[in-house]
Amino acid sequence: MGSVTVLLSAMGLSDISILDKLNIRGSSVIINQGDREERYFDKERDCFMVSTEERGLSKSRNMAMREAALSGRELCIFCDNDVLYRDDYEKVIGDAFSRNPSSDILVFFVERPERHEPVFSRERELDRLHAMKIFSPEIAFRLSRIKAAGLRMDELFGAGAKYGMGEENIFLFDAIRAGLKITYVPIRIAGTVENESSWFRGYNEEFFRNRGAGYYRMSPLWNSLLCLQFALRKKGLYRDSMSFFSAMKWMKKGKEMYLAEPRYFLVGDHFSGTGPANATKALLRAMPGNTLYQKRRSKLARAAELWLKIRRSDGVVFSGHSRQNILGMKWAGKRIPSVYIMHGAVEYENSINLVPDEGMASDEREMMRLSDRILAVSPRFEEWIKEHYPEYREKTGHLTNGVEWSEYYVNINAVGTGSPSADGAGEDGSDLSYVNRGKRILSVGGGMPRKRIVRICEALKLLREREGLDLTLDMAGDKGADSDRIGAFDFVRDHGLLSKKDMKALYRSSRVFIQNSVFETFGLAPVEALLSGCDIMISGFCGVREIIPGLEDGDIIEDPDDPEEIGEKLKALLERGNNKRLLSSIDMEKSCWEKRAEELCRILRDMKK
Repeated sequence: MGSVTVLLSAMGLSDISILDKLNIRGSSVIINQGDREERYFDKERDCFMVSTEERGLSKSRNMAMREAALSGRELCIFCDNDVLYRDDYEKVIGDAFSRNPSSDILVFFVERPERHEPVFSRERELDRLHAMKIFSPEIAFRLSRIKAAGLRMDELFGAGAKYGMGEENIFLFDAIRAGLKITYVPIRIAGTVENESSWFRGYNEEFFRNRGAGYYRMSPLWNSLLCLQFALRKKGLYRDSMSFFSAMKWMKKGKEMYLAEPRYFLVGDHFSGTGPANATKALLRAMPGNTLYQKRRSKLARAAELWLKIRRSDGVVFSGHSRQNILGMKWAGKRIPSVYIMHGAVEYENSINLVPDEGMASDEREMMRLSDRILAVSPRFEEWIKEHYPEYREKTGHLTNGVEWSEYYVNINAVGTGSPSADGAGEDGSDLSYVNRGKRILSVGGGMPRKRIVRICEALKLLREREGLDLTLDMAGDKGADSDRIGAFDFVRDHGLLSKKDMKALYRSSRVFIQNSVFETFGLAPVEALLSGCDIMISGFCGVREIIPGLEDGDIIEDPDDPEEIGEKLKALLERGNNKRLLSSIDMEKSCWEKRAEELCRILRDMKK
């Protein structure tokens, strides 16, 4: 079944000796909350430690899941610094997953002072009622399925957060809502050692307030009943410090506090597979747990949902171009702030792609006019908007697109330099090591003129004729005005529109990826190519260059219409390569979607003031 990766959240560690204290014998990721930012990989112990100045148990667990996903780990289990594992915990956990192939999450038994026996005596599916009895280090999961469901710890809850408990129960409730299967396995995998609690300070007002907030987050519909059952069941534990009615009062206060938390509404397509839709979906996954979003598909139902949820939110974010945005921005009016995330410049891009559309252009101008803030998806695009639409200069900023780094598995090594590299095996077992994969060149964008793939073809023709290089070009994307011209080159293979899986395979079979756009607001393809082992060249007009600080002059095409420049730089790139250099320059933690969500929330809070 494979190894089990322990995800340990701890504070103030100076080294990884805690692994021996907790009897962690296999793979591990440690998130060490301390006074420095540092990354360390111990190859012998297969331990990756991230030291961070950030605080919060749930935040550190989300970081641990991201780091585990980056290195392709699949079976994971949460861990605290007071857990002592039995010697064969890896085998026990692995065998249980083998017995339960349809289960996404397995909950084991960790013995502790308040619980000496498992919740159940046999394996069975875990329901909501019993999910409230579970302790974080009992939760193991298939990471790929957690990611696919968009699950993460709610960072408002847990030690070090505003509401200092209940994060694991919320996580399990969210999993059940997402349709994941949770199986309870009544096997003891660990016990606990004596350790001072980082959150429990007795049955006081704060305790019940936090409990009430957690119950509402778990189930808005049944929260009152959950509070009542807790107050009745635990009366013997808290009666010396608080009355039953006071406990109920403070749990109600907790619910009210949670309801008063800022709540934002993210509007946009998160169903289809377009670039903006994928960005919206990734941003939604990273936003706070109380974020509202659209669930309906029909136009009428979406309009009703738009009206209702705008009135329940403290700010609304419109991601991408859509006519519904105009209606939503009008309804938001001056009551709540509205933000328009511009993934592209529709009017300009349609014109250079030779498919002008006055209706789409008019809608775009109206959205820019009505929104309180315009956010471009890169600093380069922000400057372009200010130059071409100076009337909106004062309300234009940027929220650079994030990257879902764990979409592509990478092997975390040489971590002391700050970044992983792409050596190792792909998620399907394919080899991603740096080898010369012939002279296959790749570009995406199909026949869209703004991608300037015609110029890449002309450059390859020059190199084939002058240098005798047996270069070929693979191209993916839809038909466009340049398709016939591109098809006239006999060394071009047009793959058309590809699925994500087929696109990944094409990246992995290519030597160099070229993005030669004359206008590209962001453009994720070069990063996907890097993570698949390709060397890359991009034009200076690509917004994605903002997150690849290691780019040098030889990696950047200054004039996308100059085949001579493209050919000269490609020839040099084939000799020297740039993949490892560019990957090692990227700060994956700072460019992930979680950081973008935090930035967006700060922008919305500032607009509220």
